[in-house]
Amino acid sequence: MDKSIGFLNKIIFTEKDSDISGTSQRDPLGLQPIWSFYGRQVINHLTTISTSIHGFREVLLCLSICNELKEKDSKDSFYDLILLFEQLFIYTSISKGRTEGILGADNGNVKFTNSNGNPKISSRQTVLVREISLGYYGRYKTPLNTMKIINGKSGVEIDFEQIKNLYGNSLYSAVYEAFAGFLKGNREFNSFHAKDELYEAVFGKFRSKECEFWLNSLYENNGKSKELMKLCYALVDKDSKADTFFSSLQSSCSAVSDILKLEPYLRCLEEVFYKAMPAKDISSVKIEDINEHKNRFKGFCHIEKSNDSGLFRERINYLKNNCSPESKDYIKNVIKYHELVCRQKKSSVWIQMDNAGKLQSFVNTEDVKIDINHWGRDYYLSSLQSVKAEIEEFSK
Repeated sequence: MDKSIGFLNKIIFTEKDSDISGTSQRDPLGLQPIWSFYGRQVINHLTTISTSIHGFREVLLCLSICNELKEKDSKDSFYDLILLFEQLFIYTSISKGRTEGILGADNGNVKFTNSNGNPKISSRQTVLVREISLGYYGRYKTPLNTMKIINGKSGVEIDFEQIKNLYGNSLYSAVYEAFAGFLKGNREFNSFHAKDELYEAVFGKFRSKECEFWLNSLYENNGKSKELMKLCYALVDKDSKADTFFSSLQSSCSAVSDILKLEPYLRCLEEVFYKAMPAKDISSVKIEDINEHKNRFKGFCHIEKSNDSGLFRERINYLKNNCSPESKDYIKNVIKYHELVCRQKKSSVWIQMDNAGKLQSFVNTEDVKIDINHWGRDYYLSSLQSVKAEIEEFSK
């Protein structure tokens, strides 16, 4: 089966390719740089993959110990130390029966069982593929950096003694000494002798001033978002829905107001795109409530201007200038916008259009149903919900 689809100016009709919508082709309308820009102004520091306070605790402990060891001329590279420590944590969690919410738990469980509970720990054969980017360190280094707890090179920006006090000096020292001893031994899991202490450090109840430390780190953003983030944290609960949650905050700041104008229009773009996917030509794509699209576009055009540059600014401007529902070429222009995004991402298009308006899709999206009255993004709300739930767990 020929899976090539050619350049954008040359139509080559082929069969649908189930691989196109994989890791290289998520977000076909390139909306993430747009919505995340506004989301970060309200719910700062968190990302879609930084969803647990235990992740923050583990990575801070890991980086503090690994930085200390590098200062003492450890023979292992800094990143190898991180990989070794992270795997010890994953296997420790598995050995303690805690696998829910643990990154790499499924694969780690298999390796743990096959080795009779004593897997070899290696920086080359890790629990996760590409663990340095997909594991705890990869997921939490950016939030820790924006919190100014670590710097761009993953060096710890706060005093080592403060970190030791957060975990408790005896607990911290036990984990540090056990890890240093592990590095000198055969590097099997059972040669790490601080499993209880490591588990307690990451999953134990908050120690003195630790909850205050994490909450202050979460709230602070150069003073700009502190009060807003405090308010978000106070109001959020497990049942919060993005549309009603942000509506309740709409008088708080311009970023919240922008989100309330942005999301409704983004849903319109998605409705057009996913209705075009199974269609044979432009004329057969029908939008039931085009007036609602027009109203939402007017709101979108009143979003406050930003000094941000790059893809965010380019895409916002393109949408404002080219993707108005008032235009007779609205549907064509949304598809052209998709093509622009794919060129920027250097990835394959999901749908192509010839000069006569004929359409050819390459991805099966039959299961995607867009209801423009329901939000498609939560602007980091679910991450805040998850983090707060664990903070409450560790505070009991």
